[in-house]
Formats: sequence, C-alpha cells, structure tokens
Amino acid sequence: MPGAGAETGPVSKTGPVCGLLRRQRRGPARAEQRPIFEVETMQIIILGSGDAHGVPRIGCDCEVCRNVLSPGSRNYRTGASLALRYGPSYAERLVLIDAAPELRLQATGLSLSRFDALLLTHAHDAHILGLGVLVRSQRELQHPFTLYAPEPVLEDVRRQFGYLWTDKTYRRVIQFQPTEETDLWDLHVQALRVDHGIGGVAYGYLLTLGQRRIAYIPDMLRPTDKLRQALPDLDLLILGAAHYYEGIEVWKRSIMDIMAAQEFIGDLAPARAFLTHLSHTVHYDEISPRLPEGIRLAYDGLILEVQE
Repeated sequence: MPGAGAETGPVSKTGPVCGLLRRQRRGPARAEQRPIFEVETMQIIILGSGDAHGVPRIGCDCEVCRNVLSPGSRNYRTGASLALRYGPSYAERLVLIDAAPELRLQATGLSLSRFDALLLTHAHDAHILGLGVLVRSQRELQHPFTLYAPEPVLEDVRRQFGYLWTDKTYRRVIQFQPTEETDLWDLHVQALRVDHGIGGVAYGYLLTLGQRRIAYIPDMLRPTDKLRQALPDLDLLILGAAHYYEGIEVWKRSIMDIMAAQEFIGDLAPARAFLTHLSHTVHYDEISPRLPEGIRLAYDGLILEVQE
C-alpha cells in the first residue's frame, strides 16, 4: 500500500494503480476510472503546474515551449491549481484549491466535475479567473459549493466578481465563508499567510487528514521563521518556484526560485516535496536530474496519493 506522497496514475478497470499518469498529447491527461478510497486516503491531483503565462507562452519559440509538442512532454503547463479527493466512495469529497483560467480544460481532462469546496490562495488573475466557469458548471450540475478564503482574499474576489454576491441565480450555487481555519469533512484546513514579494500577500494551506500533514504554498518569495515553525513533520510539501535561478534583485520578484526552494525544503525536511508554478525557463527533463533526492518537479495531471 503506498504511503504518504506515493505517485499514482490512471486506475485500470481490471487491476490496481498502474503507475505514473503520462501525457501523450497536448492538453490535460484523462483518468480512465475513479478509484474507491477509504476515509483516511487522499488524492492530490495537480491540475496545473505553471505560472501565470503557462507553457507554451504565446509568441515564444524557446526550447521548452517547443518541447511541449514532443510526445510525452511534461513541459505543458496550465495555471497552478490542485484538487483534493478523499473520503469513502459513498461520501467522496472533491476540494479545489484555486481556480485557474484553464479550469474547464483541467477538470474535463481528468473527469472531475462536482466540487464541494473551493479554497483560494490569493486573488491574482491566474488563481481566480476560472471562478465564473466553476460556478456556471456547478449550477448546471445542481451542486452547490462553498468558497473559503481569508477575508482580504474574499474582498478582492468580490471586487472582480461582484455579481456572484448579488445575482440570486448564483447565490443558490455558491456560498462565501471568510476563514483562516476550518474543517471540511475530516480535513483540517489552516491558511498560512506568506510574503508574495511584489505581488503583496498570499496564502498557502496546511492540510491535515488523520495523522497526515500536507502543505501547498504556490506563491511565496521569502519564508518567515513563523512559517517554518508551523510546518514540522510534513508528509508532503508542494511549493511554488518559477525559475531554477532568477538572478534579479529580490525586491523585483514575487516568488522564490528552485535554488531557494531547495534550501527551504532542506530546512523543513518533509517526507517528499514537489515544485509547481513553473515557468518556461524550467525544462522538466533537464532540471529533474539536478534535484536532490526527495524533491521533484510537478506536472499537469500528476496524481499523488496520501494514506495511512
């Protein structure tokens, strides 16, 4: 039985998990069948592993953007977001963290549809522009959900999506809950305030299911001692890092690079760590061999399994 952070892929109709989810085309990978899990098991599904530009970038002819066309490339990247799937088959829950502009492609590519909750890390376009599509899809499915976020994030969202608060049609579908800590069907959720550099303030999330602890921090520049103290004994850390080495003044930046991420991960010593929010300067096949044991690059469609 896989332990914390085990990688899985599509589930065979005739057998168990069959390995890594592999991409053979441009666009999201597709899962063949949804597995049946016990209460203490969670799937972490990397819907998107890219930065705000995505990979390939419009008008770019760099090696990484061209490589997306190669069979099996893991350089195709949509906006950073993930889904959490957990609970028994009769009461399975699906929680989304951030709603990227490409959410429709991400969700349909992995046969995900009925979301029970949405957590937002911050209100930058790359993390919330899929909200309209999400609300409309859940309305069609007659599946209401709740958006959870710290109060400042909800205020920013309301400025951009005010109709969701005023239109009765949508209010039947979406509820808003300002919070920095809550429980979602046996999953304890704690928001973590982080420094987003020139991007201002963002949040990560510490997720606790049973004895397992997972942290998702997609947009952070400088970690604080307070944050380090909040993240001991992690089973899995998913951390944003846009470039291998950015090489510009820190005050001009909004997110750490891979070199800084390795140092931070070394301080925390999680059981496993994956890097997300990757730009087109990060070639999966070239950077992966440089990473120390226990740290890997995420990619769109990657499925991680966490269980007792």
